[in-house]
Amino acid sequence: RNAVYAGTWLSDAKRYFSRNGCAAYQIGNAYVDGSPIRQEYLETAIKWISKDSIEDYMGKHQHDENASPLWEYFQSVIDWVESTFTKTRPKMMKGVDWGSLYNAFGDADLDADEIERETARLVLDDDVTQKKGIYPYILTREEKHLNIRAFSDGMKLKVYEKQSGFCVICDDKFTIKEMEADHITPWSEDGKTNEDNCQMLCKKCNREKSAR
Repeated sequence: RNAVYAGTWLSDAKRYFSRNGCAAYQIGNAYVDGSPIRQEYLETAIKWISKDSIEDYMGKHQHDENASPLWEYFQSVIDWVESTFTKTRPKMMKGVDWGSLYNAFGDADLDADEIERETARLVLDDDVTQKKGIYPYILTREEKHLNIRAFSDGMKLKVYEKQSGFCVICDDKFTIKEMEADHITPWSEDGKTNEDNCQMLCKKCNREKSAR
């Protein structure tokens, strides 16, 4: 890809993003996956600023005099991350799609202290199995990022037996394969993924409950 877009812009961009110990690595190594010399920092920065239109961006800027706007954008993203998520947790933070979050929330009025309190709480929550997802979740409130722990087969079987195979909503009887485990108190309301908070619903009732 780089050979196709060789020119003044790319040469200057490599100065910031593609050398051992380069400036982008110095400020971003806690947040960006990959290696500068394998062009992964440069690709990440272009992906962020272009909103995934990497080749369009490279083609448009191929003959620019320099890559200063890209470098300034990258610095803005990292500055925003560090001021928004004030405690650095490299194992969790490395590889998060920070550019997309910055593009969407960079101008939002955010309470960094409250964000850190929620981050710390979610780090300790065993039901959150995708810790990297804490950062997009805090901003978007989309639980899919957290990959909330599912009920085990053992839990499902115990609850199914307790209910004698009846769905607690429609009160019809089903085989266990026709049913799904559901949190009685949702995780978002501090409900835990344990036997006491599990109910077995038929698939139809569970879908309708989830849609509400």
